[in-house]
Amino acid sequence: MRRTNLVMILLGLLVFAVPFHSATAFPEEGQMTIVFDMSHDQPLSIDNRNFTQAINFFRGHTEYLVRIHSEGEINSTALNRVRTLVIPNPGRNYSAVELEAIADFVNEGGSLFLLGDYQINERLIGNPRVLNQILHAISEDRISFTSVEQDNITQGDSITDSVNNITVPFNVRISSAGVTSEIQAAIFSGISEVVIAGGSLSTNDSSLVVSRGANSSQAISIDGQIIQEQPPWLAAFTTGSARIVLCSSTTMFSDTLCAGLNASWFQSGDNSVLWYRLFNWMTRRLIYDPTPILITFVAMVLLIGICLFLYSFWRVKRSR
Repeated sequence: MRRTNLVMILLGLLVFAVPFHSATAFPEEGQMTIVFDMSHDQPLSIDNRNFTQAINFFRGHTEYLVRIHSEGEINSTALNRVRTLVIPNPGRNYSAVELEAIADFVNEGGSLFLLGDYQINERLIGNPRVLNQILHAISEDRISFTSVEQDNITQGDSITDSVNNITVPFNVRISSAGVTSEIQAAIFSGISEVVIAGGSLSTNDSSLVVSRGANSSQAISIDGQIIQEQPPWLAAFTTGSARIVLCSSTTMFSDTLCAGLNASWFQSGDNSVLWYRLFNWMTRRLIYDPTPILITFVAMVLLIGICLFLYSFWRVKRSR
């Protein structure tokens, strides 16, 4: 009888421990809404199936509600009850109404994820001017997407690396080595290497930077001029209660093929891991990962086995 009671107690602890772990990781706060703006002529968009994998990642996580804003203005109504606004490499300007709405959204604590891209020739891929208008609207002057003025036209740049690359210098390998700050550790946890094709960020405040290119990397303009060495490409910081992420590569999270790896950019290196780590940090909430719960389950089963063994050993010893 006592043995049966002991087993029931241990099983009760097991049943209690797993949901408790889950509730700790995912507090009951209701669904968090993430809005992707695809209404500003983005070269890589949902409509042309460039972001299927990145968006589908959230489809399996019921704690997140993903909305695609494909038409109409980004205004206060569109941003109502939204936790994170994602703007991937917009191709045209935001109106004054939209900029004001984004600024109000950030001032009220909403998270903002801005993504740029590379420009290796006259074909406009990256559009730093539009992204920098958004940064100006939220009164962020410590950092910007690198822009180059040529013939009264604002153009982007590209990061190249002659040593750490895949097939061509513009497909750059980035190691997570050298992570030092708390924000860097939170974002790069579990990441060994990512692969990017992107432009650079410009800042004199290194505390904002999460990742840079290697010593062999450079940011160059479309005419081949070196703009900066070991350029930053990823930044994350807080503004009041808002969390802001700047990433100079939209391509790295797209479905397009990464030459040399025979995989999509999203699945190259640890790009997909970085994707959800960024949202972990921006939403202040862990995206579901079954691994910790599985570890808890195995540990509890092992504990039950040990307890039963010790109990049996004690019973045998007592009967002698």
